[in-house]
Amino acid sequence: MQIRFIMINRMNRFRERNGMAIGQDVPEIWAAIHTPFDASGAIDEAGVRRNVRHYIATGLAGVFCNGLIGEVWSLTLQERKRVIEVIADEAGGRLGISVVISGPSVEETIELGEHARRLGVSHAVLMVPTSGPRSPAQQFAYLHHLCVRLEMPIVIFNARTAAGSPLDPGVFTQLCSLPNLKLLKTTGNAAENAALRQAARNGVLVSDPLEENFFANMQAEGQPILYADPEPYLYQRGEFRPIAEYVALLAAGRTEEAERICASLAPQRIIFNKWIMDPLKRGHMPNAAVKHWCDLIGLAGGAVRSPVTPLSAAERRELEADLIACCAPGLLSAAERMSS
Repeated sequence: MQIRFIMINRMNRFRERNGMAIGQDVPEIWAAIHTPFDASGAIDEAGVRRNVRHYIATGLAGVFCNGLIGEVWSLTLQERKRVIEVIADEAGGRLGISVVISGPSVEETIELGEHARRLGVSHAVLMVPTSGPRSPAQQFAYLHHLCVRLEMPIVIFNARTAAGSPLDPGVFTQLCSLPNLKLLKTTGNAAENAALRQAARNGVLVSDPLEENFFANMQAEGQPILYADPEPYLYQRGEFRPIAEYVALLAAGRTEEAERICASLAPQRIIFNKWIMDPLKRGHMPNAAVKHWCDLIGLAGGAVRSPVTPLSAAERRELEADLIACCAPGLLSAAERMSS
């Protein structure tokens, strides 16, 4: 019961700081989303809208856009703005929005942040620098400067697979003094994430985004939010919400039932690791696999942009066979995919 008490209170503090309604005792689930492109390579705005409706129907608290899964490196400044505009317009306040605003210059980062603030997003996300200011002193100076300039809630994304150097725990402790810093999303290894949790101060939350680790993190760390990767919309559909179900059961103290639901996702996790996490850990961006998976379950996945290459015909067949074998929710027949 002590774990549940810690988890609930941390989540409620997060809701209070971010204008969320108090009253639910269940951690929130967010997902990192891709950017669908059409055959010409343009942003598929109709597909973005269709996907937003899916995220809402699946009960997600919010989405994390224009990040690594969103192929941010391939988007122009104007396209990054347009993606948020379309999501915000379709969501109509029914879905939280966190947007990566880190740009090639400080001023472009500020410009993206101001644009996002005017649209009423939930958080602006700053990535730990991948080049340039990477020493602890310069990490602090860079992130502190941006947080002070931006009058909006901030999330820092410590993307170990992309960062030139991971976030220094001492720097994180210093940054936690900033009133608008709300959360750290960290994809470090277990030791790095533990050090960053220890470094957190002033109610700033730390989220390991991997769904596979969430059950243990809720129990051991009281992690009160899954600020996730794509799993929530790949594993869930409509009212079939196994992640949300085990989260709610654990928060209610029904641990054995929660463990059973959590364990039922093992087949999907094997596929997710094979096609998405394992390539990512090797430095190979898995956007093509994410998008083909989405196409197979009725979301708008679409094309990828260079230098990411599409899956080969054999890889597409193999991914489809893997999803059939694990009974992926929402898997469409070939005829259904042709008509969607």
